[in-house]
Parts: sequence; C-alpha cells; structure tokens
Amino acid sequence: RTSGIFSVHVCAFRKKGDVEKQGIMLYYVDLYVIMCKDLVKEMKHVELSGGKGMLAIERQEQIVSQIRRNGAVRIHEFGVSVETIRRDLLELERQDCLHRVHGGAVGIAVAKQYHRLEERTEENPQKKEELSGYAAGLIREGDVLMVDSGSTAIAFAKMLAEEFERLTVITYSLHVFEILKKKEGFTLYLCAGAYLRDENAFCGQWALQMLEQFHAKTAFLFPSAISLQNGIMDYDQELYHLQRAMMKHADRSVFLADSDKFEKSALLKLADVNEAVTFVTDSGLRKEILELYQENGIEMI
Repeated sequence: RTSGIFSVHVCAFRKKGDVEKQGIMLYYVDLYVIMCKDLVKEMKHVELSGGKGMLAIERQEQIVSQIRRNGAVRIHEFGVSVETIRRDLLELERQDCLHRVHGGAVGIAVAKQYHRLEERTEENPQKKEELSGYAAGLIREGDVLMVDSGSTAIAFAKMLAEEFERLTVITYSLHVFEILKKKEGFTLYLCAGAYLRDENAFCGQWALQMLEQFHAKTAFLFPSAISLQNGIMDYDQELYHLQRAMMKHADRSVFLADSDKFEKSALLKLADVNEAVTFVTDSGLRKEILELYQENGIEMI
C-alpha cells in the first residue's frame, strides 16, 4: 500500500510448461486482492468530522451520549456521510443502545411510572395549562368534541369552560362533566356505566355502547406515554376500549401530552405514531425530539 492506493500486477505466461506457475500466481493475486479489501474496510472506520479524524467507536460513543442527553439524534448532525451514520446507528441498535427511526434515532423508551389520579393532578400543572391553551386553537364555537379522562383532561376542561360559550362535549369523565355542567351554552353527554373510582370515570360495556352512538369533529385524548418506536400508550385497561372508540368515532384525533411523556412507554398501545395523528405539547419538549417527529411527518403543536 502506498498513500492509500493499492495495485496488483498480473503476469501472463505464454509457455505451456508455465500453466502450473500461472495457477499459483493467480492464487496469490486473489489473496492479495482480499487483503486489500480488508484494509479498505479498516480505512472506512475513520471519517472526517469537523476537520478531525474520528474513529467509528468514538463517533458511536458521541451518538449514545447525545441520545442520553437529548433523547434523540438526527443523521445530519455529525458532519459525516449519511451512509456512515446509518452504519453507526445499525450497530448501536444491535447493541440495544437506541431505536432507528426515519431521519435518525431515539433512545430506548423507558416505562413511565404509573401514578394515581390524585398524584398525577399535582404533576406539571403549568405544562398542562400551557398545552391546553394551544389545543384551544383547534376548536371553534359550536364544535362537537369527545374528551377522554385523566389529569390533563381536568386542565383541558377548565380551558374549555374559560374560552368557549357553545360546545357539545361527549365524555365518560366525571371530572370533565362536573367542570363543564356550569356552562349553560354547553350540551353534555355523560357516557355512564361501571364507575371506575381510581380515575373518577365510567367504563364498561354500557359506557362503550353509548359512546359508539355518537360522532364528533375532534376527539381529545390524554395518553400516558408516546414513542416513535412503540406508539401512543396508556395504562388503564378499563378505559382502553373507550379511548379506541373515541378515535374511531371522530373525524380527527388529537393527543395532548406534556413534554415528559415523549419517548416513554406504557402498558397498552392505543395507536401508531404516524402522519394521521396530531400531538399538542408544551414548550419544554427537547428540540431534537420535536424536529425528529416533524421529519417523520407528524403534526406537532
């Protein structure tokens, strides 16, 4: 090897007695070519990044470090070829360090701990108020809405009561019903059934049958966790079928989740994360995660 250039000289034998020598020579030529290919592969482990040589292992450590810090990486952040980063991400995925997605990678989604409703109501109240305000921009006077239950549903219902005078709201949440019943211009439908004390909501077959009789312009749901790899998730098995029915019987499904719920996992999968869904979150969502979701064609508000 000279300056990274490899050359192979093939000798041709013209005499009949040299056929055996020719075979031996071709064997060594093949062996030499194989050795050259291996050296080329070794050279490909070094890429220029910011003008400095960086070994693949060093770059991969940087990728892992950034995912731990920001929750996601994008393939154009490292100053090397897309093919090189994709090889790095593939290797790191094999090591269970990340999940590859379109445009980059995200960390392995950590299970979000489940808390009782009373505890969740005290978590991130400013974020819930902020994202509920953003969601108001999707609503017009006179709209027909379906509203899920949960701690974020309480903040959302308060926003509806403050910002609107005429709405039709279908819900199985007693909290939502109690907040909105004071609004004379609101038409309310409470889908009743078995009472789920822990969530202050109704569930079961009777509640589901009533819910399925309606159709809404928008369904607002409040999942426990969201992940590009694993989807939109929640914990409560009793409410799972009601949430799925809301998504089925509305023209549009909007998921409200504070920034702490992104790239987390939970027990039950409600839906895939794709171009058909809309997320509303607060301003605390990390830039890397926001941009990666947007690159995947997902509407983020």
